Amino acid sequence: MIGKLKSWFKEKKELRFWNNPDYWFAAIILNESGEQVYGKVRNGLAVLESIPKPETGYSYLDIVKVIGPTGKQMFKDDEIEEFKASEVYKKSNIATFTFKAILPKSTDYFKLLDWFKKYNKKVEFPWSPKSNNMEWRKGYCTADNLEHAKQILSEFVKIDETIKVKDIFHCDYSAENGNK
Repeated sequence: MIGKLKSWFKEKKELRFWNNPDYWFAAIILNESGEQVYGKVRNGLAVLESIPKPETGYSYLDIVKVIGPTGKQMFKDDEIEEFKASEVYKKSNIATFTFKAILPKSTDYFKLLDWFKKYNKKVEFPWSPKSNNMEWRKGYCTADNLEHAKQILSEFVKIDETIKVKDIFHCDYSAENGNK
C-alpha cells in the first residue's frame, strides 16, 4: 500500500514538473542524421511528445537529457528553439506500431487523430489535402500492445467504409527495415 502511495505521489510530482516548462514547444534533434521530434523542455530535460522513428532508439514520451538551445528553426509561422538529445533520462517503454492506410477525405486525418486521443494514445500520419488520399500511406501509432493497435484501427475503419487500413505491425528497427 505504501509503495502504491509513493508511486502515486511521484507521478503527480512529475506531472506538475511538466506543467511549467521553459519551452512549451521545441524541436529535439535525436541523432547525427537530424531525426527530430517535438517536445517540452525544462531544466535540461525534454519530454518527447511526437513519435520518434524506431531506428533512433527513442520512444514516445521518453524523457531525455538535452543540450541547448543549439539553434532555431521554423515551425509553420513561428520560430522555435532546437535542442540536441544527449541520453535517455527516463524510458517510457511505450510501444510504437506501424500501419498503412487510405484516408480518402482530408478530414479523415483529423478524425484519426481524435480517435487515438479517445484512447489516450498517439498517431502520426502524413496529412494530405487531396493529392494522394487514395494511395496507401504509412503511419505510426502507440498502443498497449499489437492487439490493442489492431483494435483501435479496426474500430476506426468501421466509421466509414471508404477508409482502409492494413499491415499493422509492432515497429522496431528490424521490422522497419524488413517492411518498407
